[in-house]
Amino acid sequence: MTPRTRYRYPALLSAPLLLAAGLSGLTASAQEADTITHTDNIQLDDRSPFAYGTDLAFNGDLVAAGAGAWEEDARSDSGVRIFERNNDGSLDELSFLNCSAWHADVDWVQGRYIVQSSDNEADNSTCEPGQNSAGIRVIDAENPRRPSSVGFAETIHGSHNLTAVGDTGLVYNSSYNLGDPSDVDGLSIIDVAAEPEDPPVRFLEFPDADSSSEHPEMTNNSGTMPTSPGCHDIGLDLDHDRAFCAGITETMIWDISDPRSPTIETIIHNPDVSIHHGAQVNQDGDVLLVQDEWLGAAGANSGCLAPHQPSGTIWFYDISDPDNPQPRSYWSAPEPDPTADFCTTHFFGTFEMPIDGKQHDMVVTSYYQHGVWVADFTDPASVDTHAFYEPDGANFWSAYPYKGRLYANSFSPATLTGSDPASADKGGIWTFRLDGYGEDVGEHPGRPAHAGP
Repeated sequence: MTPRTRYRYPALLSAPLLLAAGLSGLTASAQEADTITHTDNIQLDDRSPFAYGTDLAFNGDLVAAGAGAWEEDARSDSGVRIFERNNDGSLDELSFLNCSAWHADVDWVQGRYIVQSSDNEADNSTCEPGQNSAGIRVIDAENPRRPSSVGFAETIHGSHNLTAVGDTGLVYNSSYNLGDPSDVDGLSIIDVAAEPEDPPVRFLEFPDADSSSEHPEMTNNSGTMPTSPGCHDIGLDLDHDRAFCAGITETMIWDISDPRSPTIETIIHNPDVSIHHGAQVNQDGDVLLVQDEWLGAAGANSGCLAPHQPSGTIWFYDISDPDNPQPRSYWSAPEPDPTADFCTTHFFGTFEMPIDGKQHDMVVTSYYQHGVWVADFTDPASVDTHAFYEPDGANFWSAYPYKGRLYANSFSPATLTGSDPASADKGGIWTFRLDGYGEDVGEHPGRPAHAGP
């Protein structure tokens, strides 16, 4: 790991100035919100501030950023922002479409449309079609300066997260009902390309113990009965026709050689994983990363109180034989953060970069209020922390590599119990430069979770 030299930048406003500004009610941590801790090898390049940032999706030189309706007062800030990426990696905002949603996950479909998840009818209150419904909104971004909501697909259990399947025009929807384990569980496939204004939806039910005859079942070749209530998020490896369903209780490996009819090939169980939250592979597709959202992020700071323990971690599996995944190790942030409300790994992406003349497998992950972290998993049995950047007041929902930069979207001012207005300016996109990444990314520009053609 790089030397752990740290930098602490004092707050720009002293306590007397805060008092003069009428902010005497702020806590000490809020007053020091400009304190930043980071390693030598990562620098902040650019900021694009906005409130309640959630996910990111990339499409050439365009970036779509979600902003989620964390609470009722956040609906005016919720929707989709579109940015243009400059040659130096910085971003210019082109537009904001105030289509309120929770939690406003985003992806690009065939380079023109943006799809947005809506998990709660009440939060979907500002746009037609589909107002007060749960499912997937279709936004026409052919003119990224004037995007418009053109379609909506209602889906079973709404839409928590979504994944566009390459250039097929299909979207895999991740949704579930944790309140009723006996409720129907499976995968909604939305064909946006067929009819963007009213996309057809096909539901494949998981062939589990309580499957119904209401929907066709997904073919299961794993030899193990699924227990998942539904996917929380779905990663892709299009080079090998695979998808990875992080399904709360387990992670499934699917064959998507026919993307309209995926089949279950392998099911991974791990009693040390609290919630199978996300799954991505390395550039070669032979190492699977399974991310554990410790206690659904509701465990407050407990995910970071015991460094190097399997709480809020990323697990690394050798899937060179995808029918027989082998766990190699796990990684979590090596330092405690007892002051964080949220502290667990969250959305992440993999990439390659040269170190000492050799390409290394790297992962960048958001860690909510514990910052953005980079780990080297070239040897998946011995993963090393490579870099981190932790600014007080930020609350990182997602972090991805893209074309030689690292982009992270901060959920601030959201907190575990509501919102903290003092950290509102810490929300939005943070763009980082990582030493060694970007100088020569070659044919591997990064595998963010959502990348358009």
